[in-house]
Formats: sequence, structure tokens, C-alpha cells
Amino acid sequence: MLTPNASLLDCRAGSVVLPAQDGYLGILRNHCPLMCMLGQGIMQVRDIADRPDAFFVVEGGFAQVSENEVTVLAYEVTTFEGRDEQAIDDLLRHARSVLAGHEYLRTQQEAIDYSKAQLIVRMAEMAGVKLAVERE
Repeated sequence: MLTPNASLLDCRAGSVVLPAQDGYLGILRNHCPLMCMLGQGIMQVRDIADRPDAFFVVEGGFAQVSENEVTVLAYEVTTFEGRDEQAIDDLLRHARSVLAGHEYLRTQQEAIDYSKAQLIVRMAEMAGVKLAVERE
């Protein structure tokens, strides 16, 4: 998975679920070649060797499937990967706050819309991520 800023994931996986522009698309071994536009949604990478499954909120881009390889070029990606516990707590609290209607930032740099907040909370549930307070 590549973004304009970084390479986020390069691995062997058993399956990938992509948020295509017109719905979710499941990719398994020996899938036929294809290209698709990505919409906003949660990308799931499952059955990764030697590590837990990976989850990403993807906001647009393209995906190509060819010869048992999935290449994702995403415009923007939100993930818990590489974040410390405090950063994950902050992200999840902010998403829940947006969903609860307590906060809605309108600046271009800080905006997190309602649908993205929903996806972040769903991604946390899928990944088993909880706030530090909830883990105790």
C-alpha cells in the first residue's frame, strides 16, 4: 500500500478486502486481474504471515490486482499501525466525539467528517483496539 507520503504495507496475505468506489471487493489467491477506483472505507488485510491482521481507513485512490499481487495507491489512509497508545486513544476519542455530535472541526487541515469517524470506530472494533480506560 502506497500513499503520497509513505509505503505503509508490503506483505504476503491470505485475503484483502478493498473499499472499491461501488462497494467492497474481496481478493483471494488467483483472483483475476483487475483495476478499480477506491472509495472511502476500511481496507482489511487478513492472514498476514508473522503478524496480526491489518486495517486501514482508505479515502480514495486506485487498486490493481495482477499475478497474485494487490497494489494499492491511496490518496489518504488512517491506521492504528505505527501509532503509540496515546495517539490511538486521541484518534479514537476524537472519532467518537464527532459521532456523538460534541465536536465538528471545519478547518481544511483538521477536518474529520462523520463518515470517516464511523470508519475509524469500526476499524477499532475490527482490530480489537480499545481506549486505555476501556482496557482496564
